[in-house]
Amino acid sequence: MKQKFIEWFTKNNNGCSPAMEDDISFVYEMTQHMFEAYQAGVAEGEAKCAALAAENAWLKAGILQASEDMEAHHDDYALFSYDADGEQMDALLRLCDAQDSIASLENVKTPATDAFLAEVRAQGVEMFALMFAEEAIKTNNITTGWRARASRAASEYAEALREDAALLRKGVQS
Repeated sequence: MKQKFIEWFTKNNNGCSPAMEDDISFVYEMTQHMFEAYQAGVAEGEAKCAALAAENAWLKAGILQASEDMEAHHDDYALFSYDADGEQMDALLRLCDAQDSIASLENVKTPATDAFLAEVRAQGVEMFALMFAEEAIKTNNITTGWRARASRAASEYAEALREDAALLRKGVQS
């Protein structure tokens, strides 16, 4: 695959690469590095998706278990034993099982999902920062105006969100 990518990039690609026929070894090496970076990016994206899928599968399984426990509580009219107060013990036990299933979902940790959402928030804040930066350029006040200051502050906040996302991802991997 790498060889095909390099051939496509360096030859007959409708002007997508610079014409550097004089130093083809340089073009070949640069293209190889580009492809390796592309592969690393794909691998990182696939790892993030796998972590999200695993979290969501676990959550769905927990919800299904809670639902099944509740259905068993309502649908089973088998023999019931009664306690001293006349309560149906089997029904109470099933209800307790369902409550345990639901309680386990309430406190679940989802670091991959949290990291993904932090990345989405960072992108939104970056869009906000870019909007103010463009407005500051339009008004020729790119250093001291309030739009420029807002853009810088939003950019710093977006960076903090990305750092949080990176920390959350490290928690996913460890």
